[in-house]
Amino acid sequence: DFLNSRRAASALGAAGNPLLAQSPDMLVSYLDGRLAALAAKWDKVRDGLKTPAQVNQRNRFIHEKTREMVGGYPERTPLGPVVVRTRQRKGYRVENVMYQSRPDFWVTGNLYIPDGPGPFPAVLSPCGHYPLARMYPDYQFVYMNLALAGFVVLAYDPIGQGERRHFWNPETGVVGGVDDPVYEHSLPGTVLLLFGENLTGYRVWDGIRGIDYLLTRPEVIPGKIGCAGHSGGGTLTLFISAIDERVQCAVVNEGGAIHRWPMNVTLWSHLNSPDIEQNLFPSAIYGIDMCDLHQSIAPRPLLALIENYSPRFNETAAHIRRRYRQLGVADRFATVEATDPHAWTVKLRLATTDWLSRWFYSRPGPAREPDFEPEKPETLYCTANGSLQYSNKGESIFTLLQRKQSAFTPAIGRREVPEAIRALLRIRPAHGPLAVRQVAITPRKGYRVEKIEFVSEPGIYIPVWIFVPEHPVTGRNAILFVSESGKEADGMELGLYERMALAGRVVLSADVRGIGETKPPHMATTFGPPQFRQLFDAENAMSLMAWYMDESLLGMRVYDVMRCVDYALSRPDVDAKSLEVVGQGAGALWAMYAAALDPRLVSVVAERGLLSYCSLAQVDRYTHNAGIFIRGVLQRFDLPQVAAAIAPRQLTLKFPVDPMKRVVPAAAANEAYKFTAQAYEEAGAANSFRISYDA
Repeated sequence: DFLNSRRAASALGAAGNPLLAQSPDMLVSYLDGRLAALAAKWDKVRDGLKTPAQVNQRNRFIHEKTREMVGGYPERTPLGPVVVRTRQRKGYRVENVMYQSRPDFWVTGNLYIPDGPGPFPAVLSPCGHYPLARMYPDYQFVYMNLALAGFVVLAYDPIGQGERRHFWNPETGVVGGVDDPVYEHSLPGTVLLLFGENLTGYRVWDGIRGIDYLLTRPEVIPGKIGCAGHSGGGTLTLFISAIDERVQCAVVNEGGAIHRWPMNVTLWSHLNSPDIEQNLFPSAIYGIDMCDLHQSIAPRPLLALIENYSPRFNETAAHIRRRYRQLGVADRFATVEATDPHAWTVKLRLATTDWLSRWFYSRPGPAREPDFEPEKPETLYCTANGSLQYSNKGESIFTLLQRKQSAFTPAIGRREVPEAIRALLRIRPAHGPLAVRQVAITPRKGYRVEKIEFVSEPGIYIPVWIFVPEHPVTGRNAILFVSESGKEADGMELGLYERMALAGRVVLSADVRGIGETKPPHMATTFGPPQFRQLFDAENAMSLMAWYMDESLLGMRVYDVMRCVDYALSRPDVDAKSLEVVGQGAGALWAMYAAALDPRLVSVVAERGLLSYCSLAQVDRYTHNAGIFIRGVLQRFDLPQVAAAIAPRQLTLKFPVDPMKRVVPAAAANEAYKFTAQAYEEAGAANSFRISYDA
């Protein structure tokens, strides 16, 4: 009965809210609309490509911007290659090899070398998202078949897979414990964005250095390098081939041959590509879609493999084919359908070998795959126990992150923080009227609840509940609440807002975009254990959508808080000199950022907010979602500097939390916020800042 009554109340609320009824998927539709507008703009550019020279110019632009988005090329340091073991097999030999793509950052792999005098064409093969990576049986069959067809093959482990697993249990120190390496990609990948870097760049550079290694081998023909990968390895093949033109022939196997924009938001899988390393930011600004990356490989031969043909794949293939035709090399692009589930199946393995044989040997590949027996993983190990970490060998992506946070120092003073916040969060001046409209008035004992909505910016409205006391107090009488749990979290009878209203306070509780009443109706994915689902839900998807456009979901929500201040101060029952803000959970950060930018907020309480961004780089897992992340923030400042920018106004941090949302001990919190405490002392307001553990 209780659940039924709640459902009925929700339905009644929706029926009484005209804007909610008109826009039930407000935030996703808003983001999608802006992405679609950018896509339409670039469609006109693409449609204007008529000559080979124009196509080549566009491809050069894509190569340049893609290199820029992955972070450019770091220094080419010594590879220091090691051949750990060699085994002869019938028709080829296998070497277990390692090289350093960065200093002491080891890449583990296997080199398959055909028998015979050579030299041979070579194929770089990034792996898909399998825990065994290059040791996965289907993948071994690809390498064996290519070796027998006369190709040197370098198969290597991407970060977080095979012998490069570094995911540890912080309680026990045990490596792994989670089978899916996607978590090991996504968690550090998102944290790298805080430092202005991205995991895509690290993974692509591993592959580029793999080509460097191939070119040191006397068995390899330098001008005949191919690249072929499946699934996540297919996407890596796409990125590497688009960036490094030493790749003369590519096979992108089930690696994202689609248009991302405009998006079909009814298709959850299309809304959210969960693996952070498969996304480039801000690609929509440059009109660089997955289709554009494929097209940029032209005029080099490209084979796109797919599980099953579909309208989306067929549309993309047609667009790619058009570019190849414009360059006069239509025969250099082809597609093959597996008619099988997602895997490097025998049909696709043969298609891969055939394509590479056609372009490097001018002959077809084998018509039949031999009956291979896969090697045991232990036979292919470069380390004694199958783990660089257990072997105490070199750096991992997590140790690199720890070093980065250890070296963090704020690049700006506290007075420069507000301007830096505006720049990083893409905060623009408020524009347009609030267009306030009343939805309902609910009388309660001793106060009433006014339910209103206003326009934050075109396409975005903010629902607010205002608890108006019958007997308001004068002076510090108004408080604004923003919570990640939504405006109704403490809004029922006997709740916090009622107690404050009965004490004479005007309480405003608002849902910033995508929260509470305006939360997207898309189901949160059930992919993976609960502690990792924040990596694949609507919050993650919407954060990526904003980053594609060089925008910030966090910045949009901070802007909404500031518009709530505009609304609050438009009310005659709110004292302009007394407005306070309380943020809870992610709302703690919205409140702090808003207060750093808006001096009209005289007091801030940030409850159960993240301690610092640097804390996320000290561990291998966290439960905060991407909605609180800012690209490049740790190149400028951290949360203690944001807090310092609020001085000398009152600021209380209540129960700050760690990356797993556990309350941080007082000593650790005080240590993290020494910068803030010092700033308040220098402002002559030492007593206005405190860290509280009072309920």
